Amino acid sequence: MEPGVLYVSTDYSTAGHICPSGCGREVVTKLSPARWRVIFDGEVSLKPSVGATGLPCNSHYFITRGEVDWQDPLDAANAVKAQATDRRALTNYRAQTTPLPMRPNWWTRLWRRVG
Repeated sequence: MEPGVLYVSTDYSTAGHICPSGCGREVVTKLSPARWRVIFDGEVSLKPSVGATGLPCNSHYFITRGEVDWQDPLDAANAVKAQATDRRALTNYRAQTTPLPMRPNWWTRLWRRVG
C-alpha cells in the first residue's frame, strides 16, 4: 500500500490504508453498516473514526473528504469503551438482519394437534 491512499475492496468488504501517523503500519477496517463505511461524494471519507490502539503510535483520526482529521489518542479505558460500542453495534445489526424462524401458520398448527 502507498501512504495517502485509501484502498477499498468490495469483494472483501474492507478498506485499508497506511497509518497517517508515519509509523508505516497497515490499517484495515471491516466495512459494514454496523462498523465502518466509506462515503464518496467527490472525495472519500471513512466513518466513524479509526482508533489504532493496537499500533505503537496509538493514532486516533477520521478520514474526511480525503483529509486526516486528528483526534486525541484513546487511552486504555476509552479504547475498551470504543471496542465495546463496536461489538454492541455489530450485535444489534446482526439481530436486526437475522431472519426470524418461520412459524407454522394456524392451519399447520391445528393439523398437528388433530393428526
